[in-house]
Amino acid sequence: MNNEERLVAVLALPVSVEQIAAAIRQMRSADQQRLLDMVPELRQAATQVSSRTLDEARVSVERLRAEVAQALGGQRLSPDAPFLGDLTLRQYLDLPDEERARLWEAETDVDLYEVQRAGGPT
Repeated sequence: MNNEERLVAVLALPVSVEQIAAAIRQMRSADQQRLLDMVPELRQAATQVSSRTLDEARVSVERLRAEVAQALGGQRLSPDAPFLGDLTLRQYLDLPDEERARLWEAETDVDLYEVQRAGGPT
């Protein structure tokens, strides 16, 4: 069997992306690095997705800011105004980004990471 036939045989295996991901998670760091060296497209794809997602997030933030400003008639919220749950706007803005994301996920009962992965709203 030549290299091309081996490649076709490997690609024909009925393996899901989830199974491949589980196998990669179980690999040692050195083997994961070796995989990235063997398949540089993985690194390129990860970089492209991250920058695209960041750009989409910026556009979404600007769109949301405009919608909120319009809904508030151009008036800004007071830092002491109730904002989310028991938090005021000031308290919310003082939280780290990770905590803000956790609060929104809990409030909306939606995993924002899963929505993003599924290509949902930005």
